[in-house]
Amino acid sequence: MGFALGLPLRAAQGEAADIDQPTTVAVCELHVWPAGAVRSTYNGWFHGGIVDGAIQGRDGYRKLPESILSTEAQAKILRGQDLAAILQLPDYAVVVHDYPLPSRAIRTTAGRLLPASPPCYAELVTDDVFYQEDVFAGQYLKAIFRFRQFDGSDALTRSFGTYQQHKLEQFPPREPEQLDAALDEFRLAYDKTVNGFGEALNRPPKKNKK
Repeated sequence: MGFALGLPLRAAQGEAADIDQPTTVAVCELHVWPAGAVRSTYNGWFHGGIVDGAIQGRDGYRKLPESILSTEAQAKILRGQDLAAILQLPDYAVVVHDYPLPSRAIRTTAGRLLPASPPCYAELVTDDVFYQEDVFAGQYLKAIFRFRQFDGSDALTRSFGTYQQHKLEQFPPREPEQLDAALDEFRLAYDKTVNGFGEALNRPPKKNKK
């Protein structure tokens, strides 16, 4: 009788021990950085390719409004998006940083941009945001993004970078009263390029033609 009663007791003790043991859940983090100030390029009939000519108001370039899309505005847009869903990173906690990374760090850091980060870790960096004007193609917002993912070590498991662009119809404004609508369009265009990058990141690879 006593022996028979001992079996369920040990089983119950084992269950209690299992319940009391702490469970460790791996936390995955996606760290996101905005870019610095918007830059500009222009291609026309008589000149082109000069970077920031419109930003600086150089001769032959139409001066652009101030604070087109500040770093702060970019960070606000990024925080308003479901970036984990856009990049197809379920269960990732998203951390959007307030300040851009130095260009040199973005381009030359071989390992993680944040050394003290969890084993399950990914990075999304807006490298640059450009206003691009082309006499043939029109006006565009162009953003360059870089994505990297690390799963458990300092070795990269996935890396992808490309640009996304979005056509502009109202920017730059021609009249002062058009400024607000033009700036809203520019900010919405940045929002759309983030979504476009997520689609490009997870697009199935093209099959080789036989």
